[in-house]
Amino acid sequence: MTIKKSYKRIALIVSLCLLALWCIIGTGASLAWFTDTTPVQKNVFHVDMLNMEVSHRLDDGTYEKVDATTSVFDDQAIYEPGYVQVVYLKVENTGTVPFNYKMAVSTVDYRTAINVFGQQFNLQDYLKFGLVSARTEAELEALVDTRVKAENIATMDIPLSTYTTASAPLGAGETDYVALIVRMPQEVDNMANHRNPSLPYVDLGLIATATQVGAGN
Repeated sequence: MTIKKSYKRIALIVSLCLLALWCIIGTGASLAWFTDTTPVQKNVFHVDMLNMEVSHRLDDGTYEKVDATTSVFDDQAIYEPGYVQVVYLKVENTGTVPFNYKMAVSTVDYRTAINVFGQQFNLQDYLKFGLVSARTEAELEALVDTRVKAENIATMDIPLSTYTTASAPLGAGETDYVALIVRMPQEVDNMANHRNPSLPYVDLGLIATATQVGAGN
C-alpha cells in the first residue's frame, strides 16, 4: 500500500512539472506569436559609411528625416489618368567626405486588379516617374512650378535603374534639393480603370545610394 502511494505521489509530481513546463512553453509561444513584428521597409539606403541624410518636405514646409518606414509618397493617393504627385526631398552631406548620390523608386507591395475590359493589370505599369535636383529649394521649385513642367520630367517607367540624379558631387556640409514626380498619363484612359470588387494598389518606396567621390564612380 505504501509503495502504491509513493508511485501515486511521484506520478502527481511529474504531472505537475509537465503541466508547468507546458504552460511556460505555451505562454512563450503565444507571446512570440503576438509580439513578433517585422517592420515594413519602404526605403533603402546604401551609403558606404558616408554621412548622408535624406528628408522629405511636409505640408507645412518643414522637413522630416526619412527612415526605412517613412511614407514618402501619399498613401491615400488615388491614381487615375491625369494624376500628378511631386515629392520634395532634401539630401544633406553631414560628414566630411564628398560623395555622389543616386535615387530611384521601388515597388514595396502591390495588388493586381481587373480592368473594365476584363484584363488583369498592375498600377505601376501605368505610372511614369521623374527626378530633378537643384542646389537651392527656390531653384528646384522653379523647375516644377507648373503641372506641365512636372509632367515633362516624369517620363520613365518603374524599372528605375536608369533614372538617377545628375548632380555634381555633394561636398561636406552641402545640401541638394530633389523633386521626385509620379504621375498617371491622361492617355492611360480605361486601361487602369478597375472593375469592382477588385481594388488595385501600389506601395512605393525610395532607394538612395551614395558613393565616395573617386571610389569607382
